Amino acid sequence: MSETEFLIGRSGLDLVDDFYPDDLPNEWRFDYYSTLFKTLSLPIDTQEDLDSIFEELQDSDEEFELVLSIDDKQLTNAKTLAGLLDPVSEYRSMFVLFCELNQQLNTDVMALLKGYRVAFQSDELFKMDYQTKQVAGKHLYYSHIPVLYTSSIWNEKQMRTYVEQAAVINARSILICKNAESEALNKIRVIAEILGF
Repeated sequence: MSETEFLIGRSGLDLVDDFYPDDLPNEWRFDYYSTLFKTLSLPIDTQEDLDSIFEELQDSDEEFELVLSIDDKQLTNAKTLAGLLDPVSEYRSMFVLFCELNQQLNTDVMALLKGYRVAFQSDELFKMDYQTKQVAGKHLYYSHIPVLYTSSIWNEKQMRTYVEQAAVINARSILICKNAESEALNKIRVIAEILGF
């Protein structure tokens, strides 16, 4: 029996469909979003109020995984990375740091990332001291929980195929569909539930 469980969400809170009530204040979007979806990806240098989001996560008993994404170029220099991580370092247990990698990480960067919950995805195979899986043509590297990140827009058949391929992870996993609107996220969630994930 598969141990796969998908936490499904998107990148950013700017859904353009009729997801949010018209009179909902901007600062309440995360609270509203997190009642329906169990993960969200934001850039580490987001304009969203991360302190407020972390506060809400601390006060909530609900299962939710926040993913802070970082650009591959921001991982080439340990000093630059330290500057990016500094404002969120006290919350390191409350988020997963994610990157789509195009190159091997250097030892200084790897040392800086110790103590963080990290997840990487790449088209290439790298040597790293993390758990690894190959899923849907991507190599996943992770310390605690894998992150599958896609910018593809799928029809229902493609959603099912992807969920079935991703199920080989056989673990609790985050599935970020970059620009998906709420209807697509709900369809993926329903497909995963029907398939038993």
